[in-house]
Amino acid sequence: MNRSPHRALAVGPLRAFEAVARRASFSAAAEQLHLTQPAISRQITGLEDELGAPLFLRGTRRVELTVAGTSLLRKSASRPTMR
Repeated sequence: MNRSPHRALAVGPLRAFEAVARRASFSAAAEQLHLTQPAISRQITGLEDELGAPLFLRGTRRVELTVAGTSLLRKSASRPTMR
């Protein structure tokens, strides 16, 4: 992940990332967050672009975390949530 350590990530894409990671599904995450699946995909793609690393391995019917995704999930789980 090639990101500057001084700038915080936006909360919306982080919530989308956590929902996809926990449910292993873009569609299930979209339903949970009351968003469309394309909106979730755009947020994840933007987050990946910002971090400079893919967060998920995308298959036809499954989604798996990459090493970078696993690292981000651990870091996001250790921080207080903003709801």
